[in-house]
Amino acid sequence: MYFESRAVAGAKLASELIDQYRYQDMAVIALDSGGVAVGYQIAIYLHTTLQQLVSETIRIHDESIDYATVLPGGIVAKNPDLSESEAEYYYGEYKGELEDQMREADSRLNWLLGDGGAIDPLALWHRNVILVSDGLSSGTPLDAAIEWLKPVGVSKVILATPIIGLAALDKAHILVDELHILSVTPNYISTSHYYDIDDMPDTQMVQDMINTTILGWK
Repeated sequence: MYFESRAVAGAKLASELIDQYRYQDMAVIALDSGGVAVGYQIAIYLHTTLQQLVSETIRIHDESIDYATVLPGGIVAKNPDLSESEAEYYYGEYKGELEDQMREADSRLNWLLGDGGAIDPLALWHRNVILVSDGLSSGTPLDAAIEWLKPVGVSKVILATPIIGLAALDKAHILVDELHILSVTPNYISTSHYYDIDDMPDTQMVQDMINTTILGWK
């Protein structure tokens, strides 16, 4: 399935969610910048807040392997596709490089969120959290988000995404309580490929959407 834009896809997802969740205590958290464009539509129809869970991927370039994801609060989520022995091997081989990357990533996230942009986990307590992406080719971002949410007592974790690959779908069935997906593809190309209009928001647009969500409530 192809979509006119992220905004249109977000409105379609909102139409699936609105009857059940319009008057419940919700929070929409985007997993990526494209997810902000999708999640904005969901947030304005459900009358809830929109935030982005920023993160950085730690990559072993010599091996072309994503080792871990660094999230706010110093949380490091290992790549779930690596076995424990594989993770230990790569850490032993690339310890200095990995620790430097993780330290730099944590510093960049602290700088980026220093103006109050960080999500307060306590604000999610006992709420239904909708994790939103504009497309998931793997389950790694979802795994990282669930790791970040572990200390938080949320009521339900819901995934909403227009397009998802089979590997990510398998992981989603394990990790979240409820799925709202418009299309599943066995041969995921690239996220932008599935949108006729590439309305990927830049950094300023992401911030504007987050800041004006409540003003746009319908």
